[in-house]
Amino acid sequence: MLVSRRSFAAGALSVVAGGATMAGPALARPAFRWPGGARAAVSLTYDDGLDSQIEHVVPALDRAGLSATFFLTRDNMRARVADWQGVAGRGHEMANHSVTHPCDLRRCRSATFREDEIEPMEAFLDQNFGGGRFRSYAYPCGWIGMGEGDLRQRIARYRQALRGEVQAARTTVGPPNDPLQVAHDPLMLTAFEPTYDADDPRLAFRYVRQAMAAGGWAILIFHEVRPRRLGEGDTTVASHDAVLQWLAAQPVWCAPLGEVFGWCAARSHGPSIARRQVPLERHG
Repeated sequence: MLVSRRSFAAGALSVVAGGATMAGPALARPAFRWPGGARAAVSLTYDDGLDSQIEHVVPALDRAGLSATFFLTRDNMRARVADWQGVAGRGHEMANHSVTHPCDLRRCRSATFREDEIEPMEAFLDQNFGGGRFRSYAYPCGWIGMGEGDLRQRIARYRQALRGEVQAARTTVGPPNDPLQVAHDPLMLTAFEPTYDADDPRLAFRYVRQAMAAGGWAILIFHEVRPRRLGEGDTTVASHDAVLQWLAAQPVWCAPLGEVFGWCAARSHGPSIARRQVPLERHG
């Protein structure tokens, strides 16, 4: 059976590196140079390794000529490994979303979580998709902390579980990423779920426009994509198609997460140019 869908309540805590609020992505500095003179980068990401993504998302991406990142949960998709290998063969990126998609991590320890969820999933991805891929991770349910204590302590435990196993990790909230900062805190890439609470593609348009105004990197998150919305988090095929068609007409560079991260990291030099915000934690 598929892992249960999540339900979220926004957290009330945020942690700010350096003890001050973060400057937004629109900073007074020269424009970042994206490929082809694009005004922003956009990465389309899909969580959980769901059948609807094979059936509806991949054909739509192919029609639009776009490549995406699929964060796979082994317990959801291992019955269709051959189909997912076909998706990878079409130029899409496969990434780690854990073995079992655990949401409540209050009783977890870093070493145990690494041994049970991170290392086995990385080995599974290596076996089925090759070891040369970019190694990224998406936090299940948006939990960025582990164990008990304040948020800083919990974030530190989660980082310890990921460190050395993945090159970057994606959250579920936050403004578009400043491309000169992502390499300084690669385990806290911010992102947006435009159709999670409402099946409205205009929310994606608004977020990408924020990225274009700042020369930033917008990471969009989708889950189930169905002919009609059945519950929280679902995106209709019509809304998903509208997002892809709109993106294809914008001056943005659409590429998988690993490709955009590599572009940013290669052009990021020196200390961080702004204090980095840790996004709100969402609880499943």
